[in-house]
Amino acid sequence: MNEADRRFVEQAVARKDLFKNLSILSVIAGALLGAYYAVESMRDPNFDWGVRAVLVVLILLNGRQNLRQFKYARALEGLLPLVETTD
Repeated sequence: MNEADRRFVEQAVARKDLFKNLSILSVIAGALLGAYYAVESMRDPNFDWGVRAVLVVLILLNGRQNLRQFKYARALEGLLPLVETTD
């Protein structure tokens, strides 16, 4: 592993908690926004869901990506001691 790869891994591990928190926040924001739009559509039968539904899906997909980054960082954190001992 070269120095650039090592820095990348160390930065990803350092941001592990950030990825987890962003994932949780994205899921909460997407769920609340979806619930808000559901209530608005019950109040107003002419409420347009189109773009709003896409926005909710994109927010939830962002949360999924942050969760994936968290899992990769956690896996790299476990592998980092193995790489350091083989150098």
